[in-house]
Amino acid sequence: MSRIPKPPRTGQGALVIARQSHPVAFSLHYLVGNQGQRGAKGGVTGDPDAMRRAFRQGRVQLTLDDGKAFDVSIVAHAEGMRHSLF
Repeated sequence: MSRIPKPPRTGQGALVIARQSHPVAFSLHYLVGNQGQRGAKGGVTGDPDAMRRAFRQGRVQLTLDDGKAFDVSIVAHAEGMRHSLF
């Protein structure tokens, strides 16, 4: 019997790129590793220039609307688009 996945956590947050904060909308799924490590995967939507800089930098910080912060690696972005995946 397969488990029904939980719906994604969505909201407004900030992506910190080179010490500058950029407003974004996010959608993420929390992940719990086998040793209790926590993480997340999902996507962010914001200014196309900020998304390009985040992708080029690679590792950035995503702060959620509840104050939780994650270090994320942007793994996919198309030039000129407003959406990136981590």
